Amino acid sequence: MKKLFLTLLIAIFLVPGIGLTQEHAGMVKNVSGSVDIMRQTNLVKAKTGLLLVKGDVLTTGNNSYAGIIFTDGTVITVGPKTEFRIDAYVFAPQTKEYDFSFYLEKGSAVYHSGKISKLSPESVKFSTPKATVGIRGTRFIIKVD
Repeated sequence: MKKLFLTLLIAIFLVPGIGLTQEHAGMVKNVSGSVDIMRQTNLVKAKTGLLLVKGDVLTTGNNSYAGIIFTDGTVITVGPKTEFRIDAYVFAPQTKEYDFSFYLEKGSAVYHSGKISKLSPESVKFSTPKATVGIRGTRFIIKVD
């Protein structure tokens, strides 16, 4: 039974087209407190090293924080009582395809730009319920009440 389970697990993650159907956008670098990831209809506890994909919604509790590093080097730290969603992420410098859209429903985030904002600044969009921020290779803090 263990061998069957192990074989299935290997197939899910190593065989193309099975398991994760999309490349990851980034990963959870660090977590403090209660941090959850809603992936489609599954709720997952965030932990260091967890890969993030387009559509993931990260939610932090009271006195909780999470650091995310994206494959292009962008770093986003979300603060307490925050809801943050990855709407789109494409980083393909070989074909010059870039798309990075994320949404902050509530809470706070610190943004430090990576390669996408330097190579294609118009491809990065940070939205909130009342505004959209155009990124031009910079750092900033944003808070949504």
